[in-house]
Amino acid sequence: MRQAHTGGMRHDDNVVLVTTAAPSPGDERRARERRYLITMGVRVVAFVAAIFLAQRSWWLAAIAITLSLVLPWVAVIAANAPKRTARDRRDPSLFGGEDLKQLEDR
Repeated sequence: MRQAHTGGMRHDDNVVLVTTAAPSPGDERRARERRYLITMGVRVVAFVAAIFLAQRSWWLAAIAITLSLVLPWVAVIAANAPKRTARDRRDPSLFGGEDLKQLEDR
């Protein structure tokens, strides 16, 4: 049987801004897919460029081939790397001292 709502609220000393919330798993996955697809698109362009450059300049073709061989590894690493933010996720409270006191007085 369900317990009825008591009407009280839990008091927490840490005030957390909503803007510090992590992105949803779906948004995070889409961002990783987008990074991967962009990197792999650059790889395809480098491979096609290597084909055309092979007739004109062997060293430019070698650079393009090397790029097309290295980019799959870079794409996987970049897509799976955690997104770095300036804020520390362990303590997302951005209010402290006087600001926190003003918020609590409301």
